[in-house]
Amino acid sequence: MAERVFAMPDLGEGLEEGRIVRWLVAEGATVELNQPLVEVETAKAVVEIPSPFAGVIQALHGSDGEDVPVGRPLVTFEVTGGAVAYHAMVSVDQPSSGPVPATPPVRKLAKELGVDIQTVRGTGTHARVTEEDVRSAAEGVNVTEPFRAELGVSPLPVVVAALCRVATDHPLINARWSSEAILAANAINVGLAIDTQRGLVVAVIHDAQALGIAQIAAKSTRLAEGARAGSLTPNDIAGATIAVSNTGSYGSEAGTPILAPGTSVTLAVGVIADRALVVDGQVVARPAATLSLTFDHRVLDGAAAGRALTELVDLLQSDERLRDLPR
Repeated sequence: MAERVFAMPDLGEGLEEGRIVRWLVAEGATVELNQPLVEVETAKAVVEIPSPFAGVIQALHGSDGEDVPVGRPLVTFEVTGGAVAYHAMVSVDQPSSGPVPATPPVRKLAKELGVDIQTVRGTGTHARVTEEDVRSAAEGVNVTEPFRAELGVSPLPVVVAALCRVATDHPLINARWSSEAILAANAINVGLAIDTQRGLVVAVIHDAQALGIAQIAAKSTRLAEGARAGSLTPNDIAGATIAVSNTGSYGSEAGTPILAPGTSVTLAVGVIADRALVVDGQVVARPAATLSLTFDHRVLDGAAAGRALTELVDLLQSDERLRDLPR
């Protein structure tokens, strides 16, 4: 008996690879000519690839979920006859409207970035969705929610960690006014506005720039509990260099907070809720929040404040940059 190697065929439209969905045969099995061997996902459907030989399956090259490039060995046969003409594949999963055209790696990237690939407008050949299309669409997706859920924290510690990163590049938001000079601070001490039965309390996470997100979450929880119990120490409420007001905690869409003593900037974070957003030219429902900034115009002007706020928004919408924050 002769050994024949069957490679991943070109499944059409210039596809470079196909993803194995599931094998329909096992090693050692005897197959007939044109018997379905495997289901492979293409850009438009899942197709069955039939056997080009009659014989025994000697080896299956690839496992379920694996991307196999066109031309790479797919199945090794032991056969008694020669090769036959390759017959057409049969679609087993193709909606009447059809999914958007994209290669399996691009689909995988869209899944990782939380992008619904069906909403992405392709700029490639024949309107194929490219990696660049997916990454551009990801900029309009709220990636903060899945990221913070992965860490098991509320959105606030993620926002605080991101604000510390931005303050490093925009130091004026962490400075304060004095009659003699604008005083810059090396440490980023984030004041958290906490609602209590006795009124508003601003408790401080000292040296927040040196903490990971989990540590910020733990400290913010301790401070909130202490503020409501009336057990905070003088150090817990002193030394803020920048402040955050979580107006979304009581359902507010947005807020215009006052400045905490000794600070020049207070960031307000509105409630995270589904909103109608324009993503890649289409209106879709996505979770989003409104951020607003109150600032001391003696320390920084509107342009400087706007650049810092834009930088913060960009960071919170970038999965790559969020994952670069200390955990």
